[in-house]
Amino acid sequence: MQNDRKAGFTLVELLVVIAIIALLMGVLLPALNAARGRAQTVVCASNLKNYGLALFMYADTNNDKAPFSFSWLYSMATIFGNIKKCPQECRWHYDLDPPDGTLWPYLRNIKVHMCPTFKSYAKNATCPNSAWHPKSWSGTTNWFHPTYSYSMNRWVGLDWKGFEADSTLAKEPSMRLSQIKRTAQCFAFSEENMWTIDHRPGDGVKFYSGMAIGKNDLWLNALKSWPDGALSNFATYHNVSAGNKNEGSANAVFVDGHVSLMKGLPGINAYMEYGRPYNGHELQNIW
Repeated sequence: MQNDRKAGFTLVELLVVIAIIALLMGVLLPALNAARGRAQTVVCASNLKNYGLALFMYADTNNDKAPFSFSWLYSMATIFGNIKKCPQECRWHYDLDPPDGTLWPYLRNIKVHMCPTFKSYAKNATCPNSAWHPKSWSGTTNWFHPTYSYSMNRWVGLDWKGFEADSTLAKEPSMRLSQIKRTAQCFAFSEENMWTIDHRPGDGVKFYSGMAIGKNDLWLNALKSWPDGALSNFATYHNVSAGNKNEGSANAVFVDGHVSLMKGLPGINAYMEYGRPYNGHELQNIW
């Protein structure tokens, strides 16, 4: 006698299948998130490679000089024309002024200025001047729309002797690339956090970063009176989870053009290792 009952899944079978899918998702999601993080790190490094090329192109057409670290992204006229509403310290999320600095003609693609990892952390960023600025991402209350995510080495974009000779900034007091002897150790552009870090595990008494993202430049501490302290410092958000974001690495392009993923050092150590353009730079009267 023919069995007319239609074949189908029982409730138990469906629950088993759902449980297997959930198990696979639990196993695969961390791997997918890790792969996405690595892909974002590669994008950030690629952007900085373009920055290194732009630095050489700029120097080639400007008598071997690097751009001034204060105005490579935004012109002095733009910065000082709107400084009350947007100090340099908050330019990273002020998207009403388009970049018009001296290096901008060599980096016109706006996407080159943004690291996707930085952008993801900007969702929860704060700024002491936030009341002045547009929260332009879908009208949300604490999701800023970052304009750029890279900073220039202040000691490449500011020749201390030139600055002392012309403190009015009538001329751009930046370094000539030929002055930089530590080309493979001195970084040109890198990534910077948007939060402060006091002491990381292993740093001892040395501070890592005393300010959230600074101006358009990354000011590795050269203060002889504060060797354990730190002003700006390298980012720490690559290759970490949200729970230990202070323990990660930053991409940097060095003056010789190579890009490296590295961990920053606390206090004045970072300046000595990565910031100074030549041996003996630390002996100048840098405050």
